[in-house]
Amino acid sequence: MAPWREAPSMVTYLKPGPAPSVEHFYHFVVQYLLPLFEKELTDGVVGKGYIVRDCGPMNVWFDFVFGPDAFTIMSREKFRTAPAWRFWDRYIQMDTFADSKGLLIDVTRFRDVVTAFREKFVPGGTTCDTVTVLDRGLPPAYYLNGSAEKAGGGSIRRSISNLDKLSQMISERKPVNLVDFAEMSPADQMEAISRTTVLIGQHGAGLLQSIFLQEDAPLVELKDTTKPKMHFRILAESLGREYRAFYLDERHATLSPQMLNEIVDYVVDRA
Repeated sequence: MAPWREAPSMVTYLKPGPAPSVEHFYHFVVQYLLPLFEKELTDGVVGKGYIVRDCGPMNVWFDFVFGPDAFTIMSREKFRTAPAWRFWDRYIQMDTFADSKGLLIDVTRFRDVVTAFREKFVPGGTTCDTVTVLDRGLPPAYYLNGSAEKAGGGSIRRSISNLDKLSQMISERKPVNLVDFAEMSPADQMEAISRTTVLIGQHGAGLLQSIFLQEDAPLVELKDTTKPKMHFRILAESLGREYRAFYLDERHATLSPQMLNEIVDYVVDRA
């Protein structure tokens, strides 16, 4: 990917949708990456000298989807300190799929683009035979040291403490894979998704990848009752995907024996 350089006088900036921060995976995908992918399919964006916004750790997805050096990356500091007229003559606002809160506003278009993305980037011919449980490690340093536009790193205690117990119980009846998508390359994430029969994780652990699952693969979200966000349920329902939530008393609460059994029974019935 090309680093920032002094741009020619006539260049165009591809502007993301009105997201809280496209440096974070959910908003990056729904309001920047997928709209860019759609524009590549319809008009072509690669090889035209376009500038895109620096999205921090999310930049690896530009390389994966569009190829190395497809765009020039423009840092937020350049936006803030340089007169706009020095760097581009206009911008193209991405036609986002979501509003400023990240909730879908164009379901039909979203479904079509997700299908095209899945066909191109999710490996075909693999056997869906694995329950995938998403873990959450510590947030990358980028989100904790002041580099990020919006910290959003979450609590240092990010993972439910007994997800390994859940995985062990499932493994006694079905193949299971406990992974942290934040530590995997985009290609490896797509490979894991291609083999997943049921995806399980807490809010914010990479559940957006559920949009690329096989159509009959359910999504299980482990949710905090104090923050009843509906983003992943809306995504699942928009794609006709089965969705099930299990509610925790607090964000990183330990799964009780009863809840462990309920989750395992649900998963095994559908895997």
